[in-house]
Amino acid sequence: MRYFFLLVPIFLFANNYIAKIEPKDEFSIYANTSGEIVFLDKNKEMSFVNGIIVKIDNILEKENLNLYQTQIKLYNEKLTILENYYNKYKTITGKSDYEKDAKYMEIIELKNSIKNLELSIANTKDILSKKEITLNNLYLKEFLVNKFDYVNAGTKIATAYDISSAKLIIYLNSEDYKNIKSKEIFLDGQKSNAKLKRLDITPDKTFISAYKAEIEIDSKDFGQSINVEFR
Repeated sequence: MRYFFLLVPIFLFANNYIAKIEPKDEFSIYANTSGEIVFLDKNKEMSFVNGIIVKIDNILEKENLNLYQTQIKLYNEKLTILENYYNKYKTITGKSDYEKDAKYMEIIELKNSIKNLELSIANTKDILSKKEITLNNLYLKEFLVNKFDYVNAGTKIATAYDISSAKLIIYLNSEDYKNIKSKEIFLDGQKSNAKLKRLDITPDKTFISAYKAEIEIDSKDFGQSINVEFR
């Protein structure tokens, strides 16, 4: 998942700023594997979701997994037989070291095949685990694909938000930045329990000589502008 934070601040005067109330986090949901979307419910848009939002076709992977698991079972049975046979074969009088080594090489080759199958099984299980995309108590803003679309790994599927709390992003001037941690935060003129969550110690590249600060607040008024003061 990737996180994107977007906010354009408006400077007023020292210690006083206007900021836009934004969700705590924004998530861009991407497909981690390729295939056709076989489940996607548009009715889940603009609602809290705690569960599966997308399923990608996994029939081929399930068939491959069953095949690999059957093969590895047979290979392990064959390995047991070969090892038992080799233990008897190497005690036979008159068998050369070359003949014994040839029998042992069969065991080594079979063990190598089993290891390759184990890797194929692990890879297939990993792909299968990525065929379903779930959200955990997030607000699903919108889907960017539709059912029956074919997606590749890296295709953006949806946008979601964590709205358990809200945030404000402001860009402090150098004067306010110096003692900002010792000051209380007032919102629209009222003392608040807002917390300074992050403070950049390097000046911003866009807003020259300003320092980016992220403030966590308890609000659901997303999109509204609010006055921020430090006293």
